[in-house]
Amino acid sequence: MDFSSLRILVVGDVMIDRYLDGRVDRISPEAPVPVMLLEQEENRLGGAANVALNLRALGAQVMLAGTLGEDPNAAIFRQLLTENAIGGTLLFPDANRPTTVKTRLVAQGQQLLRVDREETHAIGEAMVRQLLEAVEAKLKNQAVDLILLQDYNKGLLTESLIRGMMDLCQTYQVRSAVDPKKDNFWAYRGVSLFKPNLREIQAQCEFAVLPELTSLDQAAQHIFDKTGAQNVMITLSEHGIYVHDGNRSAIYPTNARDVADVSGAGDTVISVAACGLAAGMPLGEIAQLANLAGAQVIAKSGVVAVDLAELLAARK
Repeated sequence: MDFSSLRILVVGDVMIDRYLDGRVDRISPEAPVPVMLLEQEENRLGGAANVALNLRALGAQVMLAGTLGEDPNAAIFRQLLTENAIGGTLLFPDANRPTTVKTRLVAQGQQLLRVDREETHAIGEAMVRQLLEAVEAKLKNQAVDLILLQDYNKGLLTESLIRGMMDLCQTYQVRSAVDPKKDNFWAYRGVSLFKPNLREIQAQCEFAVLPELTSLDQAAQHIFDKTGAQNVMITLSEHGIYVHDGNRSAIYPTNARDVADVSGAGDTVISVAACGLAAGMPLGEIAQLANLAGAQVIAKSGVVAVDLAELLAARK
């Protein structure tokens, strides 16, 4: 398993995951809330950037497209990209929105509070055109094996941007994958891999969807009919991963035993799926590898990227 030759472009909502770690030893006299003594502050790549980080950890060459605010956090974000060897030349400043930051207060390993700094209105059409033109210029000058659309409902993946990206994939014969969210859920016409989780597809179907093969086959057929997708993957949390390649379907149970933090598990799964798809792996093998990777990251605290050496050892 070698993904080092792959070039993957991630288009999506980028953010910073900020961790304020400390200790709580008393309750505030001002209100019935804990007083946390701050000991450490850490910034990590989050959102679509965490997907890019996972892809990089798997060995792929990664480019990131999206928007940042015109603020100090944008500089912090770009420095994190540099430190992790992720290309960010397709990230454009947007004066109408801040750089998204999710700040988690953690004491003695327990998350006390999360504070989000964000703006979720849709990006303007001028920004859509700028992104599409920049991506097309990249496709003209450099081979890209897969475009991964990673949505967190922060306003980047508008219907027009999605439609434009799908057209570019078709024009330049580039595989595509999407991790959709509720807005514009069905807009990804002709996508190579459509990967919602169970809760998301349940919310979009007018019929009940259960973590059982027959029920999931019905949901997959609904996805095929609505999007024309080539492949479907549905993550089922503790039930594992369901896949359908248009001919065959199966559920691959998870082997996860230790659960410390489920944050970022979906990012890891879509990253493995994107690499596997770009490398031409069978969908069943991709699901098994994604299960191993997901089990690895949920056993660790916080949003973390997959460890390739550990993944290869678990695969044997």
